[in-house]
Amino acid sequence: MKPPPPAPAYSPKVLFKPVLMLLILVAGAIGLRHVPALEHVLGSTAMLRAGLGGRLVFVAGASVWCAFGLPRQVAGFAAGVTYGVAEGLAMITSASTLGCVAGFLWARWGGRSWAEARLGPRFEKLDAFLTHKPFLSILTLRLLPVGSALLLNLLGGVSGMAVWPFVAATLLGALPQNAVAVLLGAGVQVGSGWQYGLGGALFALSAVLGLWLWRHTRIAVASGQP
Repeated sequence: MKPPPPAPAYSPKVLFKPVLMLLILVAGAIGLRHVPALEHVLGSTAMLRAGLGGRLVFVAGASVWCAFGLPRQVAGFAAGVTYGVAEGLAMITSASTLGCVAGFLWARWGGRSWAEARLGPRFEKLDAFLTHKPFLSILTLRLLPVGSALLLNLLGGVSGMAVWPFVAATLLGALPQNAVAVLLGAGVQVGSGWQYGLGGALFALSAVLGLWLWRHTRIAVASGQP
C-alpha cells in the first residue's frame, strides 16, 4: 500500500511571490479608486489634449488603471470625450492592452511556479484548457460580456501560453467593448444619438460572437459544454 503523498510545505519562501503579488493587486485596486491625481488625469481633457505629452500621460494613467483590474470602460469613456472616436479608440486600446500584459507578466512572475507546485492535476487541466489554442481561448473569453479582465490576465500568466498570442487576442478581443465606451464618451461630447445606437449594437455583436466561439471551439468541449 502506497503511503499518502506528503502535505505541501507552505514555507514563507514558497509563499512570498504569490502573496506579494496578491497584496499589491488588492492594494492597487482599492487605492487607485481614491487617488485624486489619477482621477484628475483621466478627467482633465485640456491636459490630455496637449500634444504628444498629454497623450503619453493618458496612456500611462489608463494602463495603470487597467493593470489593476479597474473598469476600462471608465478610461474608454474618458478617451472618447477627450479625443473623439478614432483617436480615442486607438488610445484606450493601446492602454488597455498594455495594462493587461502587465497583469499577465505579473502573474507569470508571481504565480506560475506556485501553481505548478501546489495545484498539481488541477493546474494541468487549466493549463491545457488555455494553451491548446491560446489565441482563440483568450479571444473568446475577451469577447464574452461577462467575466473579469483581471482574472483572465492572471489565468493567462500562470498558464504556459506564450505572451504574443495573449497580446494579439487581448487587443482584438477588447476592441468591441472599447469601441462602445469610446462611442458613448464621444456621443456626450458632440451629442450624436447614432453613436449610442452603434455602441449598443457593437456590445450585442461582441456578446453574440463570443458565445458562438464558446460553443464552436475546443473551449466548450474542454469545459464540458455541449
